[in-house]
Amino acid sequence: MRELRRSDRIGATTDRPMRLARSRRSGCVASQAGFTLIELGLVILIIGVMLAIAIPRLGNRSYAELGSETRKIALAFRYLRHAAILNGRQYRLVYDLDQQVYWAEVGEADVPPPEGEEAEGESDYFEEIPEERFSMDTDGPIEKRRLPEPIGFSDVNLPEVAGRLFEGIVWTTFYPDGYVDVSVVHLDNGQDAYTLYVLNGITGKVFVDPGYLTWNG
Repeated sequence: MRELRRSDRIGATTDRPMRLARSRRSGCVASQAGFTLIELGLVILIIGVMLAIAIPRLGNRSYAELGSETRKIALAFRYLRHAAILNGRQYRLVYDLDQQVYWAEVGEADVPPPEGEEAEGESDYFEEIPEERFSMDTDGPIEKRRLPEPIGFSDVNLPEVAGRLFEGIVWTTFYPDGYVDVSVVHLDNGQDAYTLYVLNGITGKVFVDPGYLTWNG
């Protein structure tokens, strides 16, 4: 409208033919300018829609990766339990809570399953088994893996042997008779959490659920 009003004022100072000619030219310019503004508006609208779609997807991607990483550890649980039964040897899944790394180890000697009441807080359980009795399981499919940022271990709760741990190197042990240390492993991406847990050491069944689930005994 501003361009149209401007062209009318210019035409008013000339004769009729000139006014018509200039009006046509200025009207053309106005049309072109208006079309450019419409294009610009559409581009801004499209960018806004793309950002609105992309930003939630970035968050969902991190959440999806969190679930995927937790399920990978659950697969490691299942494999190590079967390997311990089939090979008649102890295995363990080791978590480095400081470096956000985990790996599988195989036992070189038999160690009896833990006994006794549930432990509260930290324990010296992990210092009672000499490190030389276990070695990296190089024959199995579980390679040493660092969790991709921003995903990491929140904590590991081993209620029967060590309690809830936030740092250091800890592990879940898998025994030849099928027994598995009761374990509750929490992972998070800074916003959301996933929980992996084995509540029945005899069956050794592992579960994965979204959210931060706590151990109630």
